[in-house]
Amino acid sequence: MSRWIIVSNRLPFSYDKATNGLKTSSGGLVTAIRGIKTKKEVLWIGSIPNNVPKKLVRQYRDKDNIKFSFPDLDNELYDNYYNGFCNDVLWPILHYESDSVKFSIDRWEDYKKVNQIFAKHVAKVAKKDDIIWLHDYQLFLVPKLLKEINPELKVGFFLHVPFPSSEIWKQLPVREEILEAVIHADLVGFHDFAYLRHFVSSVYNLLGIHSSLLEIKSPYNNTKLGIYPVSIDTQDFIKKASSKKTLKAIEHYGLNESNRKYILGVDRLDYSKGILYKLEAYQKFLRDNPKYVGKVQLIQIAVPSRTDVPEYIKLRHDVERLVSEINGEFSQIDYIPVKYIFNSVPVHDLMALYRACDILLVTSKRDGMNLVCLEYIAAQAPKSPGVVMLSEFAGAASTLSHATLINPMNIQDTSLKLKDSLELKQAERQRRHGIMYDYLKQYTATSWAAAFINHLENKTLQKGSRLKDIQHPKELDKVKDLFKDEKRVLLLDYDGTLTPIVNNPKDALLRPKMKSLIKKLQSDKNTEVVIITGRDSNFICKQFDGVECYLACEHGAKFYDYKKKKWRNLVSSNKKDWFPQAGQIIKEYTRRTPGSFFEKKNYAIAWHYRNSPQDFGEFQARKLVVDLESGLSHFPVSVILGKKVVEVKSIEANKGYFTQWFISRYAQDGEKIFAIGDDKTDEDMFDALDRKAVTLKVGTPENTKANHFIEKQSNVSNLLKELFL
Repeated sequence: MSRWIIVSNRLPFSYDKATNGLKTSSGGLVTAIRGIKTKKEVLWIGSIPNNVPKKLVRQYRDKDNIKFSFPDLDNELYDNYYNGFCNDVLWPILHYESDSVKFSIDRWEDYKKVNQIFAKHVAKVAKKDDIIWLHDYQLFLVPKLLKEINPELKVGFFLHVPFPSSEIWKQLPVREEILEAVIHADLVGFHDFAYLRHFVSSVYNLLGIHSSLLEIKSPYNNTKLGIYPVSIDTQDFIKKASSKKTLKAIEHYGLNESNRKYILGVDRLDYSKGILYKLEAYQKFLRDNPKYVGKVQLIQIAVPSRTDVPEYIKLRHDVERLVSEINGEFSQIDYIPVKYIFNSVPVHDLMALYRACDILLVTSKRDGMNLVCLEYIAAQAPKSPGVVMLSEFAGAASTLSHATLINPMNIQDTSLKLKDSLELKQAERQRRHGIMYDYLKQYTATSWAAAFINHLENKTLQKGSRLKDIQHPKELDKVKDLFKDEKRVLLLDYDGTLTPIVNNPKDALLRPKMKSLIKKLQSDKNTEVVIITGRDSNFICKQFDGVECYLACEHGAKFYDYKKKKWRNLVSSNKKDWFPQAGQIIKEYTRRTPGSFFEKKNYAIAWHYRNSPQDFGEFQARKLVVDLESGLSHFPVSVILGKKVVEVKSIEANKGYFTQWFISRYAQDGEKIFAIGDDKTDEDMFDALDRKAVTLKVGTPENTKANHFIEKQSNVSNLLKELFL
């Protein structure tokens, strides 16, 4: 049986010298891996601290039988690699602090040596079918080194920190070498879409390799890309926060006794965390709102980090100077405005603070994810929850839809939002917290790890699996059994799937029988219907008027959440930059091609040639694709040749990206996925789904990533009834 090989810079355990024993860490990745229901063996590879006896590690097995292994590393070499290159070069550049980069060739050479040692060690212990999951920037070079040793190894890489814009990344002297190494992996994952987009942009600008947001096709590999926002062990935090020890700590510290409001900050003392911005905003808040002096207190936990490094020594001095200034200005006999703790705190004390504090204030300048805000939400009492004030530069900002987002560099705005948050009505606090709390109960650390590993296993399966005819009686029964009495998400394309292809797109109206069927499907408590289409929102709203279901228009650029009755724009790029030029090129082709016409949408322009002379129309379409790709090569757009249509659209308007986004935020653990479509754009949707999903191509079973097919669109209605009603 194949194994999972987890590779990280450090092994996840602590050493107790008094007992000469090891203890596996309880949080993070360890918890995520433990929670996955699997019979597979897990081997963890990483370095060990100098004081840990090597013999002890070789013999150690944790309670879930995770085995551990470590490469032999010279202490001086490791120090130059870790403190010299990882912390003084990669960490600052990845967090937009390029002025703090201290690059040297010697440090780079030592970084390469350690990555080589890791790669050789992994390759030595890896077996044929093992799945290798590499973690974080300390191991950027390992994907390439592993593939050079053994091209058949199955390698995934996950980046736990931000990836900066290409303008920042290109300042790194060894930028190309690192990018080239990473894209040797079979799957590369990020917390947030912005990080993925920056990575793709850097690959194009520095390596000249075109790619989509789902895949990089390079001379080295076809590398899948994905967004996997990390989470926490939610139930564990809920349990700890309501335990007797935590409630005792709340009582002991008197956190519930006074009328005082508490603002909490929990940060590593690092320049990326923006602690000075937090203190400045709090100081301004007290100056602007004197009635709150004596009635509100900031509790700031600053966990020590790199205490021997000059930049960190200066940061600590600046933070503590500002704390003293605020306390000197506003303190009273029985009141200190800032309680500052330069230390980590015991777990139940931290839970007590999470449980009792009215606001969590996160002011990160850059943060890969920030799990503190997730922990705070899980630990809060649902009846009287606090407010999460979260930097928009933290990865969690794209996941926590009901946090109060702030730009930490805007001191005035943060101060105003502090006041608003302190005065927020309980009912509104409960509503916001409830939505985020429910999300965290459904999407846990285990969900995150399982999604990445499943996609990696799916990517590395041998190609050539036979496409199945879903209308074959045996296969139909098999799929029916799969979905029977199960919660499910149905991703349904529109043109060519729910409606037949017609000469004029305006005539592709949803027929009453199909509309009635969609209503019946959605009325089932086990079913969520998502219409995912290239059509614009105005057209789709008319067709599905009176149907309560999710709508994703223009390939997912615009999303309608029927539960919130709100539309959401999922595209960040500015169409004003490329729309006029694209329109000019397409107008010229329309003028020269009989029967053709174009359709302007919010984030795309579609050129239709289904009424043109067949051969000439095909020729013009292919030529138009070339001209659009050439003329718009410097813009964030993609050009797609579909069924009798050429479409140029924002690169973020992609059914595959939308599918990943939707599943990670709306689907519940264990829900079955069914996706159906007929066009090239639907292939992105099929490609983004786990191999356990049922994916269905409408039409001839050729050149598709779906695992099933149905030949005729006219049979789709009966199939949906047969499977789900």
